[in-house]
Amino acid sequence: MIETIGTEFTVKLTEKERQTVEIARAYSKWVRPVGWQLFGTFTFPSVIYHDEWADKNFTEFINSLEESLKSDVCYIRGDERRLSGCGKPACGLHYHALLASLAPMHPALVEWLWINQVGERNGDAGAFVVPYNAIKGGAEYLMKMITANEAKADWKLRKFHLFHPEARDSYKPNARFRRNLQRLEMQHPKFFSPKS
Repeated sequence: MIETIGTEFTVKLTEKERQTVEIARAYSKWVRPVGWQLFGTFTFPSVIYHDEWADKNFTEFINSLEESLKSDVCYIRGDERRLSGCGKPACGLHYHALLASLAPMHPALVEWLWINQVGERNGDAGAFVVPYNAIKGGAEYLMKMITANEAKADWKLRKFHLFHPEARDSYKPNARFRRNLQRLEMQHPKFFSPKS
C-alpha cells in the first residue's frame, strides 16, 4: 500500500511482503561475490508453451557461448512468465540472467548468439544484454524469481561452484569438480595464483 503526503510517499508492506523482500535481498547478497560481467533478458520469437524446449535452447546457447569464448560460463537465470486470468500466458516465457566467465564477454556477441539460437522476434530483438553493474540492482531483480508466488516462476544456475568463492571452498570435491577446476585453470592461468 502506498501513502502520499504532499509530494512524499511511503510504501507500507505487509509482513509477508517484507519477508519476501528480505529473502530476495539475502539471495542477491549471496550471489554478489561472483564476478558477474553481464545482465541479460532473453525472449523467444513466440509464446513458448514447452519449458523443456526453452531450457534446451538456453543450454545450447550457453554451450555456443562457451565454445566462442573458449572458456566456461557461469550463470544464474530467473525464468519468468505471467499468467492471464484464462490460464494462458499474459507475458510469454522469458529469462533474466547474470553471466560470468574468466574470458571477456561482449554484450553484442551474447545477443547475436541468442538470436542465432532461437530466432528473431517480429519487430523486436530477442535479447537485451548490458554490462553488469551491482549498483543498478540486477541481482535483486533476478532474485525476485526465487521468492515469486506464481507457479510459473523458477530459477536455475550452472557452474556456480566454479565461480563463487564460498561455494568453491565448501564444495565437496569429486573427480568431475577437480577436472572442471583444472580445465578452468588451464584456460586462464593468469587468473589463478601459482600453486605452492
